[in-house]
Amino acid sequence: MKVLFCASEALPFAATGGLADVAGSLPAALRKRLIGCRVVLPLYASIPQELRDTMTFVTSISVPVAWRRQYCGIFEAKYNGVIYYLLDNQYYFRREGGFYGHFDDAERFAFLSRAVIEMLPHIDFKPDVIHANDWQLALVPIYFDLFYANNDWYKGIKTLFTIHNIQYQGKYGFEILEDVFGIPSSRADIVAFDDCVNLMKGAIETANRVSTVSPTYAQEILDP
Repeated sequence: MKVLFCASEALPFAATGGLADVAGSLPAALRKRLIGCRVVLPLYASIPQELRDTMTFVTSISVPVAWRRQYCGIFEAKYNGVIYYLLDNQYYFRREGGFYGHFDDAERFAFLSRAVIEMLPHIDFKPDVIHANDWQLALVPIYFDLFYANNDWYKGIKTLFTIHNIQYQGKYGFEILEDVFGIPSSRADIVAFDDCVNLMKGAIETANRVSTVSPTYAQEILDP
């Protein structure tokens, strides 16, 4: 089995909390069980130069973001026996002030989610499972279900969505549904929840499987 682990952060390249710990350790643990696992994350400005020096340029692609297309550079690095893909777009990821909390986070992570899927035909790795994590990558199973599942090249790929922190669900107004997320209004029901767009809800709707970061957390989030 081959797994592509998608996250907004992963050790040793970028970290703010527990998600980065999991993204930095789980793929290596899976490899010890003879499961081929690679990781994809953004190429943030804050990644140290010594880690940048280990990266090699693979190729660049054009990624659809709603009605427009954006540049995406694909870089590859190897750490602890695991191959990492770092996706470059300086407008979205070369910023000061942290990974999150920017005015256009919706667009930034829509780009990242679409780029994860778009890059696959351009690398030497076709996964059996795309493993998306938390709201920042929640659009991966949504986009896959809407735009790629019936494409011959992508047939057979399954999606898994893992919840690490249910407090942050990716909630936005419907006014950006088409213009930023590129989701047709006719399919708004996928992400509609509590009178807003809820990306985590959409991922739960569309992923083949849903998990949490631990069995304990799975029980915890059943209780209001």
